[in-house]
Amino acid sequence: MAHRMVFDVFAFLLGLCVGSFANVVAYRAPKGLSIVKPRSYCPHCRQQIRWYDNLPVLSYLLLGGRCRYCRNRISFRYPLFELLMGVLFLLLALRHGFSPQFIPGALFLTGMVLVVRTDLEHWLILDEVSVGGAFAGVGLSLLPGGVSPVSSLVAAGGAFLIFYLIRKVSLSFVRGRPGYVVPPEGYEEESESFQSGMGWGDVKLAAMIGAFLGVTASAMAFFSAFLLGSVVGVLLILLRGRSRRVPLPFGPFMAAGGALGWFYGSRLWTAYTDLATSVLG
Repeated sequence: MAHRMVFDVFAFLLGLCVGSFANVVAYRAPKGLSIVKPRSYCPHCRQQIRWYDNLPVLSYLLLGGRCRYCRNRISFRYPLFELLMGVLFLLLALRHGFSPQFIPGALFLTGMVLVVRTDLEHWLILDEVSVGGAFAGVGLSLLPGGVSPVSSLVAAGGAFLIFYLIRKVSLSFVRGRPGYVVPPEGYEEESESFQSGMGWGDVKLAAMIGAFLGVTASAMAFFSAFLLGSVVGVLLILLRGRSRRVPLPFGPFMAAGGALGWFYGSRLWTAYTDLATSVLG
């Protein structure tokens, strides 16, 4: 029991550190900057941050959410995503313990958090996350205790194909109605890039999710993603008057569905099949 508690604490702290690094990747990679050099710096005054001011969550609280040098406010999203990563790693430890499945779980959830950050802030899903993650998911399926390599390959290929077909259908719909899609605020000059329906990033991300989750859990992940996306879209239209012609980044919903699929995919699939059986008689 003591060893299990030590690992749980270690997993939480590791998650905080990984979340801090994920913040660096999410900020620099979309800009084409190195994620290794230079050391972390303030986005306002560009002053490099000392190690004692770069402790996940803690430094943000001690500094009151401001840079030590220029006193400009640092976005709350940095400690928020660090804490989120810490909690996700803790949940992984509670579920899998010190077992081989902690490794693919940690990689997968780190990728999902990166997808949320980059797609919300830049309308971008990094190929290093989606394509690299798809290959990593298939490779890690060889570890004991997880999805089988066959399920991983079938789910990755099937998800890619299904989302590719969705992209083709949505592209045909949008191209048949020029100017139908209204670019989100701040992206007016990139209007043409939003006239292509579902993006390639979502298609490749689907393959990654399938590779890590296998057939049944990924099916529940995608169902959850479309459900969450629909609910949030309707709420934005009803409560904030958002036009249905303004797109929403779908990556965060896929990431949320992927996380649900990792932790509850089997239970959701069982609940779904039991409900279908009872309804059909």
